[in-house]
Amino acid sequence: MKVASCSIPDDTALARFRDSGKYTHAEAAESLIPDQEKVDARELARLAMDRPSLTPERAFWLVDLWIRVQALVFRPFGVKPNTMRSTRDQPLPKVGEHLGPYEVFEASEREVLLGDMDKMLEHRMSFIVDGGKAYIGVVLRTRNKAGEAYWNQFRHNQTQILHWSLRRGLSRALGDDDYAAEAH
Repeated sequence: MKVASCSIPDDTALARFRDSGKYTHAEAAESLIPDQEKVDARELARLAMDRPSLTPERAFWLVDLWIRVQALVFRPFGVKPNTMRSTRDQPLPKVGEHLGPYEVFEASEREVLLGDMDKMLEHRMSFIVDGGKAYIGVVLRTRNKAGEAYWNQFRHNQTQILHWSLRRGLSRALGDDDYAAEAH
């Protein structure tokens, strides 16, 4: 399954967020959906966000522990904790609820817009299905020097994470176990 970097699609909630103010980073990735396959953006988001990591299953307990430690360390700085746990399946996204650590702002067959805002960052991520393609995109705004420092720790892997997340979610949505295994 080929995934490539692209522009954030116009006429999307993510593009409106990007265009609503100054941003630090914006990027997207796309992949063709095979002919005759129907993919819903809500299911794509759910499957991509269901344990969205490169962590082998046998080490999930360690990741769960690390997530709890992160919550304790970063809470004083206003960073919201990640609510994901290895024992919880992610639900279909619904507006006003959470998918993983992110609030759901929009949820339709075409687009799911997730994000959060804390003292350091304002972040939006979108899963889009349109015109025979699936997309994932992200827009990030740093809010202060601490946010810039935090972003600088992760920015080098952002493109790889987007590509991997789209490949994994789309493979799982299409029921392609070979691609899903490669993506994990």
